[in-house]
Amino acid sequence: MEDAVEGVTKIFGMAVCDKSNVVNVTEKVHNLLLCGMFLGKDMVMARAIIGFNTEYGCVLKVCIRSTSKTISTAISECV
Repeated sequence: MEDAVEGVTKIFGMAVCDKSNVVNVTEKVHNLLLCGMFLGKDMVMARAIIGFNTEYGCVLKVCIRSTSKTISTAISECV
């Protein structure tokens, strides 16, 4: 799960909030909080819920918030 958290952080290229990149190994699901600026002008926040299932492997659910619906849609479609 730690590799997944690191990978998601790199893919989005955003800063980690509230030290949410620290994974508790006893939990089955991890919440990763990210924030950053899109093209230097619009604030974007992301919540990535990362889980691990022995049958399917890593599972990712992402919620993107920004001041622009277009930006939120564009970022979520990149995944």
